Amino acid sequence: MKLTIATHDDQRMAVIQEAAKRFRQHHPGVRIGLELEPDREALVRRVQRGEGPDIVEWEGANMGQCLQAGWLSDLSAFIERDGVDLEDYYPCIREAIGDAGRIGALPVMSETLGVFYNKAHFDEAGLSYPSEEWTWDDFRTLAAKLTKVDDQGRTTRYGVFASFGYMIYIEPIVWNNGGAFLGEDNRTLAGHLDAPETIEAFEQYLELIDSGYSPRLGVGAESWIDCFVHGKMSMYFDANWAIKPMRAEQREKFGAVGLPRGKEERKSNLFQVYGYGISNECADKELAWSFLRTLTKPGGGIDKLWSVLNLAVSRTTAEGSGQAADPMYATFLEELKYGRNSAYQWAYMIPTFHHNETFRELRHASDAARVLREVAERTPALPPFEPARAPSG
Repeated sequence: MKLTIATHDDQRMAVIQEAAKRFRQHHPGVRIGLELEPDREALVRRVQRGEGPDIVEWEGANMGQCLQAGWLSDLSAFIERDGVDLEDYYPCIREAIGDAGRIGALPVMSETLGVFYNKAHFDEAGLSYPSEEWTWDDFRTLAAKLTKVDDQGRTTRYGVFASFGYMIYIEPIVWNNGGAFLGEDNRTLAGHLDAPETIEAFEQYLELIDSGYSPRLGVGAESWIDCFVHGKMSMYFDANWAIKPMRAEQREKFGAVGLPRGKEERKSNLFQVYGYGISNECADKELAWSFLRTLTKPGGGIDKLWSVLNLAVSRTTAEGSGQAADPMYATFLEELKYGRNSAYQWAYMIPTFHHNETFRELRHASDAARVLREVAERTPALPPFEPARAPSG
């Protein structure tokens, strides 16, 4: 008997190898074929052709479309039979892996957004550290006060790095301002991407750059996290993945806080979830389910390895891995309360929004209305989902 599983990531492959090793201890007659694809697009195209592995790696793509296309099997019967405790997963994670009562994957790790800040910079300026109740106006005011300019008008320290150029960092700001990229039908852009609330949120974001509080690009040769660690900016808007590169002595110098709130009463935050499901073409789904549980089960041991790579998806793993007791990781676990599915999870959204390098045209706050209206006019709605033609990335 043989099961196949593929990934495009070396670090994930190491976790999968350990899971395969443990699985074979109880299933000595089973061979686990581990396959490393060159990139995510190659893996997705393989699944789309019906040539995917038995265990399919899933990266937060819209679950309803994945099930509709037949790329993933419904795991509901296995979950009900074996009493899998879905309530242990954070609510946004449970929502992401299911659709219309079906479950297409079991999650292993996640990520969400927050703001890191340099405590020494705040202390030097006599400013209080940001709290969970802070607002976008608070965020902008702090960025202004923390920015340093020398006598020649050169910026020696930015108040914040806002990571402009990636849709994931702007979408939650749009949500919290009352806007959205897509309508509730998850297809319509016109009236949403070009709505006043959405345009205003882009203007607020770009105004940080126009005002000189945030760089756009070109701070230095280092990565953005290195620039933050080396004191070139006081606040750093990014995901929990920025924690891992920090050394222990560096982490003592920094704090982390959730996203600032906007106009909306309930805050929203973007998140990404990674998991594994079973291919429809799998010949032995019972065996595949057994391996899937070894690979993904909270408290099963392998889950701690996933938490080394990223944020936990369940309370059991958060506690067992130590993330729940870690002030920095705990901040991001708390932000999962506000998790909301991104428009990027819908097929065709990436090529639609990035047509003609949309972000390159968004140079200044004054560009926002024109560029967003052009996108909505060019593509008022995403085309109907067609599995055979769905883009791979």
